[in-house]
Amino acid sequence: MYFSQHLPWWLLFILINGVTLGIGLLDVSVSDLSILYIALINTLIFILFAIWQYVRGRKYTKELMKMDDIDDIESLPLPTTQYQHALQKRLMQVRQSHNMRIDAESVKTEENMDEMTRWIHDMKMPMTMLKLLIDDVEGQKRMKLTNEWQRLEGMLNEMLYMKRLPNIQNDLYIETAELETIIRRSIRKLRTLCMEKDIGFDISLSASSVETDVKWLSFILDQVVANSVKYTENDEISIVSSVVEDAVVLTVEDHGRGIRSEDLPRIFEAGFTSTSDHEDGQSTGMGLYLAGQAAEAMHLGIDVQSEYGSGTRMMLTFTKQNAYHKVKTM
Repeated sequence: MYFSQHLPWWLLFILINGVTLGIGLLDVSVSDLSILYIALINTLIFILFAIWQYVRGRKYTKELMKMDDIDDIESLPLPTTQYQHALQKRLMQVRQSHNMRIDAESVKTEENMDEMTRWIHDMKMPMTMLKLLIDDVEGQKRMKLTNEWQRLEGMLNEMLYMKRLPNIQNDLYIETAELETIIRRSIRKLRTLCMEKDIGFDISLSASSVETDVKWLSFILDQVVANSVKYTENDEISIVSSVVEDAVVLTVEDHGRGIRSEDLPRIFEAGFTSTSDHEDGQSTGMGLYLAGQAAEAMHLGIDVQSEYGSGTRMMLTFTKQNAYHKVKTM
């Protein structure tokens, strides 16, 4: 980089030296040997100056080329040349402008998120009233209205947890959680849909409790169970817990439609629904994404095994003492 940056100076020096030699050779009154000495001395001085400049600014240039972020300016060594001083000053101005824009965007984002949170909480009252009205309806219509109400409540919860996700570390409270209580609460939310689709649950818990955050685990389990219910008809969904190598593994297994092999690596991507089953127009593709993000933040393993046409097995793996539990007990 140094030589390409100073190439015009090298070319200018070669031109000046060439002109000097040319004049000396053409002027018979000037000794050819004297002209040659002058050219050699000029060349030596220029080379020594170039080496001095290169060594002087090498450290700063080397660190500058390693920069990946505008905030890395602070780690740069002190500038040594006028050019480096000017460059450092300009970089500081760019960083200041960048940070001001980031701060402005952060304020806007925070305001938007606060508005969304208020809107979600404001929706809770009409949602509650709507549920009371639905409970007064009889027959098949009540079941259909309840299913739609549950879908609406699920989407509102997705939005609320999406808002909480960036600050999940500050939102976690690790405690001993009873798995059966959380599981039955998730099933209860879907009882109307389960009755309509004739779906039952086989629950067998060898490990009855885990160390985790109840609120976030409930959300993750809601998404996993809802996904199994969605693609199952006239069958049982099994929920089993076991201890494997000092870890509690909670498995939710259904015998529904399953997931295509090409879709498996992408089911935890934001907005992904399916590459082939496009009839799932009601799916947002955000439930499993949020569940995966929350599980990662909680150091909770979440894995999936599936065969298209045979069913799906979702596994949540809890270590006996995760990082948050260690912090809590210090």
